Amino acid sequence: MAAKAVVAMSGGVDSSVAAAVMAREGFETVGVTLKLLGRAETGFGCCGSPADIEDAKRVCEQIGIPHYTLDMAQLFEDAVVRPFIDSYLHARTPNPCVECNRSVKFGALLGLAEAWGAQILATGHYARVFEGKLYRAADRDKDQSYFLYSLGPRELSRVRFPLGELSKAQVRVLARALGLKTADKPESQEICFVPRKDYRSFLTARAPEGTVAAFTPGPIRDSAGRALGSHRGLASYTVGQRKGLGLAGGEPLYVLDIDAPTNTLVVGRDEEARFSSFVAGGLSWTAGAPSHGRGFLARIRHRHEPAPASIESLSEKEVLIRLEQPQRAVTPGQAAVFYRGDEVIGGGTILKSHRHSEA
Repeated sequence: MAAKAVVAMSGGVDSSVAAAVMAREGFETVGVTLKLLGRAETGFGCCGSPADIEDAKRVCEQIGIPHYTLDMAQLFEDAVVRPFIDSYLHARTPNPCVECNRSVKFGALLGLAEAWGAQILATGHYARVFEGKLYRAADRDKDQSYFLYSLGPRELSRVRFPLGELSKAQVRVLARALGLKTADKPESQEICFVPRKDYRSFLTARAPEGTVAAFTPGPIRDSAGRALGSHRGLASYTVGQRKGLGLAGGEPLYVLDIDAPTNTLVVGRDEEARFSSFVAGGLSWTAGAPSHGRGFLARIRHRHEPAPASIESLSEKEVLIRLEQPQRAVTPGQAAVFYRGDEVIGGGTILKSHRHSEA
């Protein structure tokens, strides 16, 4: 009897090809699309909008596999959307895709797949798993291992990433060869529940009553405390940001710190915006905590090239990461992911960063 595989299908080309590959390899394949927003008409990408659900259904018909839609909107609201809002209101910059993978796709959905008797959960992520270890994808431009650091031994023994060895161009060619409806469907680069990247409007509309302080204007000061102008509310900014500060003339300035107690935005020059170390918490290791010391790489955002670093344990819950070369925009609230070569060894959330100029 063929092994059973559940494929998470967003309605895009990547998950469509992932499903086709699993079926072609002989698995008893089932496509599942997650409806993650109560108001689905605002969703796009992987939130299960009506159009995306329809595309996923049509692809499954083309492949010849069953398709189901699961409503996980309440879980998504509780585990992803509300923490996203709360982070911004507390002067942190969250990464909701990490939490969605942890709680929804490789949490709840994997649990359901196992309950249905499926041995495998496959997705269209660009990453690789070898012998129970997680690695970066062959296509460096599309690599999504950064978002998957929370996968542990149990998850890694169950998941498959059929696109891990392929480039995006190869995926498109394969989709066209298979005649899939989604072959030339464009992909979104935005967070699926925040249309047009308009975080301020989203936060303003969804923030609980009594949190207006995050949207209250206040002073912009340089690192010496000199007043340079006014900001629109700290929830509109992130550490490392350069554009949108509303400061005219002079050399480029970057956000150095978001000081919530005084409602102050601190900015500085490029050389001041480099960070030499940071503390990470909320740790997750793919195969147990590694031996600490040098020889690791740290990735501080999705498009950041992993930088040489050392790891020092501060407690069971926190580590200190020392960067061999100072990096810009080490942002509290963002994920920091640690590698040994191409292997993902784990990651956590940046809690506090230390500017190189203060070292």
